[in-house]
Amino acid sequence: MIPQIKNYVETNWNRFFEIKPSTLQFLLLSNPQGKKITHGKCTVLIFKNHEAKPTLVAKFLRDRKGRQEKIVSEYKILDKISGWGQAPQPFDLLRINNRYVSFEEFKPGISLKSRLQRMVNKLSLGTLDDVIAQIRSDFRNTGILLNDFGSMIPILEVDENSNYAHRALENYNALTSLLSLSDINLKILNEMLEDYKEINLPAKMVHFDLTPSNIIVDKGELNLIDFEFSIPSKSYFLDPFRFAFYYFYLLYELNLFRGLSCEASFYHFFVENEITQSMVHEFFEATIEGYRQESLFNYMALFLLSNLQLQLDETDFINDDFVVQTNNLLTISLDVLQNNEVNLAVYESKVVEMTDEEVRIEYGKCQNVIANYEAAIQEKDQQLAQNLEYIEHCHKVVAEKDKELLKNTEYIEHCHATITEKDGQLEGNNRYISLCHDSIKEKDEQLAVLQENISQKEQTLADLKEQLVQNEQLILSLQEKLNQNPIVRAFQEFRKR
Repeated sequence: MIPQIKNYVETNWNRFFEIKPSTLQFLLLSNPQGKKITHGKCTVLIFKNHEAKPTLVAKFLRDRKGRQEKIVSEYKILDKISGWGQAPQPFDLLRINNRYVSFEEFKPGISLKSRLQRMVNKLSLGTLDDVIAQIRSDFRNTGILLNDFGSMIPILEVDENSNYAHRALENYNALTSLLSLSDINLKILNEMLEDYKEINLPAKMVHFDLTPSNIIVDKGELNLIDFEFSIPSKSYFLDPFRFAFYYFYLLYELNLFRGLSCEASFYHFFVENEITQSMVHEFFEATIEGYRQESLFNYMALFLLSNLQLQLDETDFINDDFVVQTNNLLTISLDVLQNNEVNLAVYESKVVEMTDEEVRIEYGKCQNVIANYEAAIQEKDQQLAQNLEYIEHCHKVVAEKDKELLKNTEYIEHCHATITEKDGQLEGNNRYISLCHDSIKEKDEQLAVLQENISQKEQTLADLKEQLVQNEQLILSLQEKLNQNPIVRAFQEFRKR
């Protein structure tokens, strides 16, 4: 298939790229994560121009006889929700070698599963709270994503016959024949299924494969991928329950339940642990209409039975371990519903006697592991010694800097003392200047008084001068009159004689 896909993309490059790539690389992913899914998909990642991340994804069924409508259905769903923005954009759908091949956008990022795996691999006692906070965040953000996706109805016609939940209800007898449930539990389970058939719920968009592997995180935003099972259905409770169950199962695989069996871990996560129980209930209350806490294991039993049907749909064989595990988890769920005491001890692994040769082989393996750990410890010790030398160097540098800082501090204190002294001198000068200003003001006032007196004296002198002039003129006038008087002239003549 790869040569045909390569030829199609190179010939029709303008369907997928704005500019023709100089080179294209193709990477086939088959049986992702080791899943034994006979009728699963093959995924081809398509890179352009030697870029680190793919741009395009091509998908086709591994088996030519598989249900080709899954590829068609996924493409139709992507086409209908192309404006949503939190799912890949579809590009093309065609038949190659009698198989449908869909081409869609590659959504960059990391799955919730891979991110949690990386986080737990780096786990230490100091970061356990960070893991719990991440789990809480994943449940909350997935609830928002799920409600947003479920609200996009109607985008396709409702066809309950095409989803595995409906087939589980129809194949109840065949499914339960694989299990070893007690008669009481079979009766209760049958009643639950009949009651569920009678419930008239509105249809919503259901992903039907909502696991931590199919939710991608990119720059803090969640995106959804793999829509091959997606269809409107009233069984929308399966999405939140599938997510919660496989998130729990991921924690179990990562050994966060400290060696407990899967069944004991299941009970601990959904029943005993208050933190996870609270997160789960909040998640279900936010995503399942009319959800009540007491109905958790009703839904769980329906989910486990549907999950068994999905296993049968996707494989040509019955996985005995999966069937046993489903039987045990169903038994626990139904016991919780009936308030029966759950005996988890029966699910713990039994000790298997080993032959001397097997013990010797296991001992050799352990010795190899111990040797690897010792080598790793020696390497860490060397790194630690180097770090200690560097820390000692840093301490010496800090001590030298402390000395320089002390000198600078002493100089700054000297500067402060000098500034304080200068401030005192400046204050004295300001007081003297103020006194001078007061004295000058007083002198200015006295000078103003003197100038006023001088002005008055000058005015008096001017008045006296004016009077003197008038008097002189008067004297001259009187003399002239006297001179003109006959008696005066006679007297003057007399004196002359």
